[in-house]
Amino acid sequence: MGHRPRWYLPNVVYDETIRTEHGTFWLRPDRVCVAIVEGVLGKALQLYPGVSLHAYCAQVNHLHLMLSAIAPEQIPLFLDFVNSNIARQLNRLRRRSGRFWSRRAAMIPVVDEQAQITRLEYVLAQGPAAGLVASPKDWPGASSTAALLGDMRVSARYTSLDARRRNAKRAEPLPEAELAEDVSFTLAPLPVWAKLDPAARRAKHAELVVGIERAHAHRKVMGAAAVCKLSPNRRPKQLARSPIPRCHASSGTARRRFDRAYNLFRDAYHRASERARRDPKAARTEIQRLYPPGAIAGPRWYIPPPEEFRPPWQRGVDDTSWAEVRL
Repeated sequence: MGHRPRWYLPNVVYDETIRTEHGTFWLRPDRVCVAIVEGVLGKALQLYPGVSLHAYCAQVNHLHLMLSAIAPEQIPLFLDFVNSNIARQLNRLRRRSGRFWSRRAAMIPVVDEQAQITRLEYVLAQGPAAGLVASPKDWPGASSTAALLGDMRVSARYTSLDARRRNAKRAEPLPEAELAEDVSFTLAPLPVWAKLDPAARRAKHAELVVGIERAHAHRKVMGAAAVCKLSPNRRPKQLARSPIPRCHASSGTARRRFDRAYNLFRDAYHRASERARRDPKAARTEIQRLYPPGAIAGPRWYIPPPEEFRPPWQRGVDDTSWAEVRL
């Protein structure tokens, strides 16, 4: 079964989730693992400045990112850099090789403002919900909680594997610390709270954290120290699997509006792809006109939406013609 076509539109928030192979605890939140994850995120944001990162959390066996982009063609490049570099660097740290992630990341659009808040709360609550820590503030792993409760700034340093390899070939290798570059970054506010001043935005974030602490106050937790002592090669006894939703929405109405818009996008995408397969000599410009805005038609081939484009589910989709959606 093929993957769903991905629909990358400007300023739409996306929630990425990716899990390790067999749910193995390779993302155990020891100090070096935290530095690797945040360093890779910082470097990716430098390489792809059209992407904005709103929140992130690395649990023992999976990673959550909330992001959006003013240049959506950079999203797949950003994700490829993040996921592949985390995999390679943590394989080196854990002294292993081979597959790291279990499958292609789930990339789910967050289609309305209330859903943005709900999803941020979900990301913040990962540790308490799993019975690992009592508060998002206690999570020892890579997490945006401290930055969201502060000035949105994350200190990070990045050392590439290439730099390490080149350094190892030197007659007199440099100390590891000298290979690292400063890749500190600033989180972008969620669009729903983008117009708030920093103090009001911090208050919103703090309110979510307090709510999470109250919701899980009755739970017995493992504690941060015990989490850090878990074997990175441990696997859960049972691995919960759930279907990947098309979107995160705050209501059935919002979800149905997105579903109708996505169905039109998907059908137009498949028609264009079929035409490209049938007629491989057709002019690129002719094929491009057939693809819907926001589609990735091929490697590094993004179909940009027109000026002033608004996501169609925000305008109402109740007809059967993609031509009406793309205007």
